Amino acid sequence: MLVRDALLDDPLTTYPDEALGTLLPRVLASRQATAAVLGPERELLGLVGVHDLLKKFVPLYLDLDLKLADVVHADYLEERAPRIRKVLVRDLMSTKIDAVAPDDSLIKVVGLIVEHRRKTLPVLEEGRFVGMITRRTVLNHLAPLLLEEDTPAG
Repeated sequence: MLVRDALLDDPLTTYPDEALGTLLPRVLASRQATAAVLGPERELLGLVGVHDLLKKFVPLYLDLDLKLADVVHADYLEERAPRIRKVLVRDLMSTKIDAVAPDDSLIKVVGLIVEHRRKTLPVLEEGRFVGMITRRTVLNHLAPLLLEEDTPAG
């Protein structure tokens, strides 16, 4: 089984200068948690996900001690949202990325998902983005194998 057999249909992509306010509706409509950040030649520059967006809401001091969340006033999120809406993808994206190739085996993907706790992996061919593979697409591809009935020995 190869990566190319389990690619995500219509992966979500963005570019570094897109604002979160325009990316978020596309993320919500796609039900994908991660977007590939692409350059002009479809080269992968990074990934940006829901987790990256949510981190922008968290004050730095909460990274030091989560107990301090109790002192943040109730309207904090509402006050912060207009500034976050204007943040550019380039300021959030992760650039340390595991990637796979279309002809890599699915066992490599499963290994990266399990060992590196990845949910989504970009697929690159000759340095260009060609798609995404996710935990769900792998599981969908493996489902027929997992759901097969054992045939009695006879």
